[in-house]
Amino acid sequence: MSHPEVRQLYVDHQGWLRSWLLGRLRCGFTAADLTHDTFLNLIELPQQPVLRQPRAFLQVVASRLMINRFRRMQVEAEVLRTVALMAEDACAPSAEDRACARELLGQVLALLATELDVKSRTAFLMARVEGRSYREIAAELGVSETRVKQYLAKVLAHCHGRMAAVAPEPGTAEAPAHA
Repeated sequence: MSHPEVRQLYVDHQGWLRSWLLGRLRCGFTAADLTHDTFLNLIELPQQPVLRQPRAFLQVVASRLMINRFRRMQVEAEVLRTVALMAEDACAPSAEDRACARELLGQVLALLATELDVKSRTAFLMARVEGRSYREIAAELGVSETRVKQYLAKVLAHCHGRMAAVAPEPGTAEAPAHA
């Protein structure tokens, strides 16, 4: 499928797809974002499919994007709950705890700098370091507030995945370094 064919597919079906998504999401901005992302996914496919039923194909892609969005939102909520619980437990951190936190922050910033795209990294730093609102970040980046939330969820999910990859399983002892 060539770019003119994708353009025609967009012209023919984007309104329908956006309406379909709006009926499920009840948010015009999110429906518009997912409609856009659906067509971007189609453009980014290494080999363009021959579409006999384009609406069914677009519906499947959009459904997968909605599922991924829901999962990211769940991960973000879980991370935020965990951080809130950790903050409650740490009333007066020791000097060692503060040093560890600074080291962790440095590692997280290094991770952000090398492993994430520019907009996700920028949105995260603006929100968590500079304390800016989603509206301010959206205006600065030229995206919707929903997209800002998606960027933040992406960063948190990435960090959560990285932390899970290096943390021992709950209930198991860490293996000694020399074993």
